[in-house]
Amino acid sequence: MRRLPALLSCALLAQAAHSDEIIFPDGTAARNQGGLMIIRQGGQTTLSLGGVIFRRRLLVSTDTPAGPVLTRFRLPSMFRTPTATPLPESAPALLVVNIPDHDGLIYIDGELVRTHGTMRHLESPPLPPGVTIPLRVRAAFKVGDNLLIEDKTALVQAGEGAALTFDGSGAIRVPLPSSSGAELPLPRKKR
Repeated sequence: MRRLPALLSCALLAQAAHSDEIIFPDGTAARNQGGLMIIRQGGQTTLSLGGVIFRRRLLVSTDTPAGPVLTRFRLPSMFRTPTATPLPESAPALLVVNIPDHDGLIYIDGELVRTHGTMRHLESPPLPPGVTIPLRVRAAFKVGDNLLIEDKTALVQAGEGAALTFDGSGAIRVPLPSSSGAELPLPRKKR
């Protein structure tokens, strides 16, 4: 029973001696270096257990359209390596899409992305490091009396960003029906 206060004081001293702040994969700082932590941010949940005396175990669950993606990894304990800084096994890629129509539609690999605006900031699920992934991006937007449909490909990597601009230069043009068209004649009443 006398060992417990000694272990707790060592844990507190190890935490105070740590000079660099640990950053979790979701970008939040771990001010409490031990115990159970549950961090929810956006579509990502991080569950952390241990950290001072025992190795820290992390489970990161990211919601994606295809279902949750689970990433598990372990970090050394603060007791053994107080200067260790964790490196995540995966990170999201960022994609900035510029489109001339505020209400235009964006599809990534055939899936509709529900966003609005002329500049859209999109984030992928966590990607493995060092792997380049091609994304097929389709934009459908209105310019004048035409609907333009344009396809482009973006190459993304974990932790890096890419940008696409849709200007209609390589688009398929579909004329939209005119809203100021002639009125249809009304049927005459029989007398």
